[in-house]
Amino acid sequence: MTVTTIPFDLRPMPLPAHAPDDVRVWLLHIDFSEPLDSAAYATMNADERARAARFLRHADASRFGAVRCALRHLLAVETGDDPANLVFDAGDRGRPFLAHADAPDFNVSHSGEYGLIAISRGRRVGVDIEEARATFQWRDLAPAVLADIDRQEIEAMSEETVRSHAFFDCWTAKEALLKAHGDGIGGTEIPMHGFSVLPRDDVRYTVTRNAGAFEAVPLAAPKEYAAALAWSY
Repeated sequence: MTVTTIPFDLRPMPLPAHAPDDVRVWLLHIDFSEPLDSAAYATMNADERARAARFLRHADASRFGAVRCALRHLLAVETGDDPANLVFDAGDRGRPFLAHADAPDFNVSHSGEYGLIAISRGRRVGVDIEEARATFQWRDLAPAVLADIDRQEIEAMSEETVRSHAFFDCWTAKEALLKAHGDGIGGTEIPMHGFSVLPRDDVRYTVTRNAGAFEAVPLAAPKEYAAALAWSY
């Protein structure tokens, strides 16, 4: 099986030159017109289908189903197993993993029309993508997301549009870091506002030590989206 057999619009994302060779990321464009009972979703098991059915909106079910099936196909390429036979489990904090010997680490995210999938055989990885809507009231979320250094960096920027973009960059970087760490969104061990990722250059974020031994970088997200990747040292 090769990546070309995957029945989704799935593309490898370019990573910075200093990113570890074992880390790879794919961008998935989600087709909301594809019914969940189509052949593209044939690899979902009964539990996954039941989970998809619990979503109140078709778009949410499509995001979950498309990302899970694309993940199954990518991990099947890694392991040599059939995508439908892969078994997933979750740790004490809810972080999913592949319950197979010598399985790679992975992480996923989705928002709007897109999903992200990261896979690594050498380290823990985390990804996040967010739809950066111009109407989003980012200041309402800022106290829960921004450390003092982050807030000072953003408020020093000259235009509100630039500040909004910087907030989304900061938010996705922190989400990716927490997902790689395993504490996850809303975790108590490392609150999101308890560490900073700004300032940043075009290549990487400045991650403070209390976030752990991880690095975060921005990804080239589609227009009106923000995305980030994190990995452990």
